[in-house]
Amino acid sequence: MTVSRRVQRVEKELQHIVAKYLVRGYKGRLRGLVSVSRVESNPKLRTAKVYVSIMGSDEDRDASLESLKDHLHDIQAHVSEQLRMKYVPRISIVLDEGLHRLLRVESLLRDISLEKKSTDQNDSDEE
Repeated sequence: MTVSRRVQRVEKELQHIVAKYLVRGYKGRLRGLVSVSRVESNPKLRTAKVYVSIMGSDEDRDASLESLKDHLHDIQAHVSEQLRMKYVPRISIVLDEGLHRLLRVESLLRDISLEKKSTDQNDSDEE
């Protein structure tokens, strides 16, 4: 199913509004580096999932996500003030695991590469 241009524009605007609020107006405490990676809305723009990436330890990630969910009402109120629509989508905060998975795969590939170099070097030393 293709997403309409209007939905795409609203998603981008929501991403911008929430990201700007987290930098300038957020009253909670965020640990680690938090960024709004994307927003997905349903076709009728009644609900929207705001995906956040959180760089840091697992503790930092959990604490920041909990803080965002605790302050969801404030974030929703800010979005309602900034977004000029008859019906403002009801937002929810979701942890974006994509970046975490990417870093994990990169780490595994690096480990494999180092292991391969090590075995290649040991093979050449035996000759």
